[in-house]
Amino acid sequence: MILRKKTSIYFLAAILILNSLSVSSPLQAAGKETAIAPIVAVINPDWNSEAEKLYEAASAGLPLPAMETLPAEARQLPNAYRIQKIFFEKLTEKGDAVAGFKGALTAQAQMERFAADRPASAPLLTSGLTLIEDPAVPVELQAFPGMMLEVELTYKTKAKITAPVKDEAELKELIESVHPSIEVPQLYFQDMSKVAVFDIIAAGVGSKKFLVGPAAELSDPDAVSIKLEKDGEVINEGPATDALGGQWKALLWIVNNIVENGYVIEEGQYIMTGALGKMLPAQPGEYKADFGFTALQFKISQ
Repeated sequence: MILRKKTSIYFLAAILILNSLSVSSPLQAAGKETAIAPIVAVINPDWNSEAEKLYEAASAGLPLPAMETLPAEARQLPNAYRIQKIFFEKLTEKGDAVAGFKGALTAQAQMERFAADRPASAPLLTSGLTLIEDPAVPVELQAFPGMMLEVELTYKTKAKITAPVKDEAELKELIESVHPSIEVPQLYFQDMSKVAVFDIIAAGVGSKKFLVGPAAELSDPDAVSIKLEKDGEVINEGPATDALGGQWKALLWIVNNIVENGYVIEEGQYIMTGALGKMLPAQPGEYKADFGFTALQFKISQ
């Protein structure tokens, strides 16, 4: 009997509480009606499935899909890097490896082009690396869909980096050498009109091929200015400060973005700081990238 009375009391109390909640809203107290907001389930998309779509397209040499069907709340940059990381894990499952990382959208013009409010980063694979021992010997490249060109400076690490770096002084202690370089990214999507910075980051920011020249003795990388010629005609020029206003500033941001998104930078890996001048569509021809202290030559065949 006592148990029944207690249960009845608890039940009555619950009803009174619910009633009080239903009439105590400020809008209802003022004589206004208000709709109760529905409970919306936040669905966590299957990042592995999105990465698999990228992997299947890349493996078949097909244009990459955009992810415009993902809900807006899912299309946040941390999620783009989650997809990117899974995508590159798939790319390295069959013997390839990470040779380094690239910075992208480090020039203001590139950020504006893709409506980005910050730069980006992505891994670079060993299969895409060409080390140039003799800059006088042109590197032969075969054209591919979506082929682009960027002239950059690249930094080789002398220590493993697993946590954010405090400042430029600390960063300089982690760098072994500076190198002239050419990045040959691939911007190849099914429909560029549907592509946003989220899609670009998830797909690896065009990571494809890169050429790295011999180490250079540079006391101040920011003093470098580049000039790119195609068949003897200048088609691109730019200072090293195009990358976030300064090379060490750009490198610091890129390194910290890499580790903050779950990657480890190994000793001996290369880090590219982004395009100097413009990113250009690649066309068949003979090229010469003049860095002032050296020049790299390459040829693109159809």
